[in-house]
Amino acid sequence: MSKQYEYKVEDIFEDIPNDPKNVKMTIPPEIMEQVGLESGDTIKISYGDQGTLIIEKVDKKEDSGEEEQDTED
Repeated sequence: MSKQYEYKVEDIFEDIPNDPKNVKMTIPPEIMEQVGLESGDTIKISYGDQGTLIIEKVDKKEDSGEEEQDTED
């Protein structure tokens, strides 16, 4: 099982001025390290039990819609 962290909402989410429908989410450095994220990576966020967020890095092939092809020499 992955390590779990607990944060206050105000430590992660921030209102965006003049954009009431969206919020800015800041992923803490220890989470980015555990998931293997770098700035600019594409992520998938799922909702878990009891209000948890599950953050996963999206594989570049999955992100681009490409399918892996087998090649034979």
